[in-house]
Amino acid sequence: MFSATETQGLFEPPALTGGFVLLHAVPAALTSHIRWSIENTLKASLKLSWEAQPARPGYQRTELTWTGPAGTAAQLASALRQFSDTHFEITERPTATSSALRIMHTPSLGLCTQPVDAQGNFTVTEDRIRYAFEQAAGDYKALYDQFALALGQAWDEELEPLRYSKKTINIAHIRSEG
Repeated sequence: MFSATETQGLFEPPALTGGFVLLHAVPAALTSHIRWSIENTLKASLKLSWEAQPARPGYQRTELTWTGPAGTAAQLASALRQFSDTHFEITERPTATSSALRIMHTPSLGLCTQPVDAQGNFTVTEDRIRYAFEQAAGDYKALYDQFALALGQAWDEELEPLRYSKKTINIAHIRSEG
């Protein structure tokens, strides 16, 4: 049997947090499907302001902020990754019980999820560092490659041209009812 102090917090709703969804490049034909997917995940309706993605003709881009329970960023990423030809990033602010996150997706690389510290730096766990050393087996080039992978360098390189090919647009704010 659990005491009151042992069960305190077990049945509390997840802490509220929020973040951004940065849809860097979405095929124009999928914009409605993307909106429906986000609405379904957040259980809220939204109106997105799409604009052409100059770095990728035939693609659109938009941004939105969201508020919802911790874990919403992962739910959004799971919903959006089914649209394989999309480039996006999702952020989630920290709570008292969860780390901040940045999730990146590109068609060629898939998903990359990184915990983020208070200064906005990716954090790499001790286990991931040990794995990098084991895989490199004393080869410095291999170690560099492992650290680059652990820091999401390939995702950053692929997304970078799409991040800076934008004008200022209105950012929609959505609050999850979840």
